[in-house]
Amino acid sequence: MKGKAAHCDWKCAAQRKASPCDRYKHACVVCRGFVYLYGGRNTTSLRDFWRYNIARNEWEMLDCSGDGPEELEEHSMVAYKGTLYIFGGMVDSAFTQAKTPLWIYDTDSARWTEGHDVPAEMESLAPTNRKGHSAVVYCASMYIYGGYVGIRGISQEFWTFHFDTRKWLYVSTLSHSTGPGPRHGHSAVVYRTAMYLFGGLAGLSEQKDLWKWDFGNSSWYNIRTSQGPPPAVGHASVVFKDSMLVFGGGISNSSPNEDFWKYHFHTQTWKKLSGITKANFSPKTYHCMLGIGVGFQTTSDFTPFNTFSSHWKSRTEHRQLVTIPKHSHFCSYFRQQPAYRAFSNEDSGAIEMKTFSFPLEPVGFCAFQTSSEVEVDPKRATSILTKDRSAPLFLSSEKETFAAAVLVEQEEGTNRQHAAAGDEVSGDANVLLLIGGKPLSSFSEISFWQMSLDSLSSL
Repeated sequence: MKGKAAHCDWKCAAQRKASPCDRYKHACVVCRGFVYLYGGRNTTSLRDFWRYNIARNEWEMLDCSGDGPEELEEHSMVAYKGTLYIFGGMVDSAFTQAKTPLWIYDTDSARWTEGHDVPAEMESLAPTNRKGHSAVVYCASMYIYGGYVGIRGISQEFWTFHFDTRKWLYVSTLSHSTGPGPRHGHSAVVYRTAMYLFGGLAGLSEQKDLWKWDFGNSSWYNIRTSQGPPPAVGHASVVFKDSMLVFGGGISNSSPNEDFWKYHFHTQTWKKLSGITKANFSPKTYHCMLGIGVGFQTTSDFTPFNTFSSHWKSRTEHRQLVTIPKHSHFCSYFRQQPAYRAFSNEDSGAIEMKTFSFPLEPVGFCAFQTSSEVEVDPKRATSILTKDRSAPLFLSSEKETFAAAVLVEQEEGTNRQHAAAGDEVSGDANVLLLIGGKPLSSFSEISFWQMSLDSLSSL
């Protein structure tokens, strides 16, 4: 697709206090307003576990002893309903060949649950250790594709793990659907009812092909385009609105590239995005890329607003709600948190949310994010909104936002101002995070970059 390249600018986000050492081949995921990071490689394989508070720009080291994973690299980590699922990445040995390398971390209780060993006669019932595979979440399951499986080499196995039953199932395809074949070092994302897999290594050859797995009819489709990214391994992909963004990676025995590409799902076209980067920014491979903001559909936090709206409408026949999307607000220096307002008619018994504006400490990098994972906790919401005025505003769900608004309204006894239903709160900044990657930075702390994607909203 020809056209003027969009302007994008990576900016370094300085870290505060203690932070992880720089690394690559690690795994990161966003869950309930935090970034979780596990393992990877520096000079050796790592087994440390960190949580990054987006709103406060602070890292915290978490416990990974007991049932937690060991040293891992090229593993995967996904989140679902406040629980993290880490798979693969173990050091190859005779022990790992008979083990399902799955660890489950409950963010509420801060407890690990280890996957069970797989008897030799039952190895076909669950996947064994692998590296460089992809893992995505669709509905209530995790889907794992490919990876490098010890002495067996590159795999084309396709597995699904059901979160509720905690059972594995081998995904079968239709006979006419050939699929990507053996692959590792690729990327995969979910958009609507399909998974999109790009690039990676097949044998000794880097790939640039794009495949679509349709969850509805269990079939693979090869998406052929006239142009697109060059072959790449160790890149990263995320879904932003109706597009897939692909950054970095490269080919073996060569320097990583700084290519930033956008694939539009509806038009099935690629567009290369360009930008100005700071002199100390290095192209990356085996990094993590995460999206924060209403434009990103995250596997851990995404819930269609219609579901939430229907829940509230069922509570009262006359209640009318407007869209309050999940927001993220990033800035170089804290000014004010964005305003959030819910409109309704007083006669219907609904409420109006006040505008909250909190003074915050200037720390150089900040965010506001809500997710749709946490159940309503009025006490916690009230504490955040009314008692700790110096703290960043953070609400973990749309439900919690409404609950907090009601309690603040009652506590402060403010007068309501009414507006017509149908108004909509505009979304705030959509920001891309780039964490770690090879080559390692010259500093001890982890490489951490951010990019505002506001300029992409109209493309």
